[in-house]
Amino acid sequence: MNAFDSLTGLCRPEIFRITAHRGASFDHPENTLSAMRQAVAAGADMIEFDLRATKDGVPVVLHDTTIDRTSDGQGAPETMTLAELKQYDFGWFCHGKRQERSASPGERIPSFEEILAAFRGKAGMNIQIYLPEELLPEVCRLYKKYGMYDQGYFTIAGMDTAEKVRSIDRNIEICLTPGWHERAKPENLKLCRDYGCRFVQPTAESYTEETTELCRQYGLHPNIFFADAPEDVKRLKALGATGIMTNRAPDLCALRRGL
Repeated sequence: MNAFDSLTGLCRPEIFRITAHRGASFDHPENTLSAMRQAVAAGADMIEFDLRATKDGVPVVLHDTTIDRTSDGQGAPETMTLAELKQYDFGWFCHGKRQERSASPGERIPSFEEILAAFRGKAGMNIQIYLPEELLPEVCRLYKKYGMYDQGYFTIAGMDTAEKVRSIDRNIEICLTPGWHERAKPENLKLCRDYGCRFVQPTAESYTEETTELCRQYGLHPNIFFADAPEDVKRLKALGATGIMTNRAPDLCALRRGL
């Protein structure tokens, strides 16, 4: 079982947070309901997923700019309605590669609201925003509708997008990700602190003991991207890490006490 009751609860010092990157995305097709369900059942503290837009303005869970890699369809999601996207099988990417046939026949793309309805209160949510500005009011509306305050946060790379979210609802929690290899730099950790972030997402290759110390000073809680092997998790914990993101959440949750 996970330790989730709220994001505030996951900040307790005795908890080592395990975030399921795109759900249990090694054993199940990524960013699907089955991947999220398996991750939560295995004990992941948080689930991470990506949001993009449909032609009819519905936020859906998809990482890529097209559906080509993960489904039996082709094209950008914003050129299709939700009903059209739901016709495709999204079970084609599993075990780290595209399969010769669907690994989960009949798997459909989930909407943001489907994820909220299924998993709100069962795990924290790291919600990666890849949406056009015009759809931000809708994701903010759904966040409020499902009472996601202290339950999940928006992960946002660009300050313009973060500011737009703040202009819609200042109470929505934000995790800034300023640059892939730049996130652990002191000036960017300070930026996150000053912006009111609680969680940060430095990369594993850039994480050091200095990062741990700065996060402690600034009251930040790092969820490091990423670690799949137990030995990598142990190395990061030795540096003082308090949370990781992983594609293999069920495996690492099963080993949690030994990590």
